[in-house]
Amino acid sequence: MDAVGVVEIFSMMLLSALFSFGGGSGQIPVIQARWVEPGLLAPELFSFALAITYLAPGPRAGFIAGIGYYLAGLPGAVAALLGLVLPTCLGAGGLSFALDRMERVVRLVQPSSAYIIGALIAAAAWGTAVPLRLGVVEIASAAAVAALVAWRNPDPVWVVIVAIVVGSGWSVIA
Repeated sequence: MDAVGVVEIFSMMLLSALFSFGGGSGQIPVIQARWVEPGLLAPELFSFALAITYLAPGPRAGFIAGIGYYLAGLPGAVAALLGLVLPTCLGAGGLSFALDRMERVVRLVQPSSAYIIGALIAAAAWGTAVPLRLGVVEIASAAAVAALVAWRNPDPVWVVIVAIVVGSGWSVIA
């Protein structure tokens, strides 16, 4: 069986972290194709590392350290974790730097953002409501609830409870 080097582990995890989504789940096909299918990593070890991660609390990317460990010992575990974490840290740092530089632009856009968010929520709500074929009374009720929520800011649990009660009552009447 060929040995897998620390540099290969680091570079594969780095590339897979850059071009995949879903945390550790994004690396599963990369690991399978690169090391499990060619026989460099026993399928049992791969499955065991994955199972332990899903049983343990915390991020699902923890199995990456196990894979690195099985391939190259402790240096492999460190290389795998660095390959996974480094793009995220650099990306977050770069984004933070860019947002700091754009603070003036953000301040200019901020006053209108509430209207934009409200319009997007209204468009999503309307798109959801259209297939329900609501009548004038239902639409007016929804508008009244929206105005009440905007004015009094009640706890969402109470809004849902009242909506269930009123909706149930309305379905009996209608």
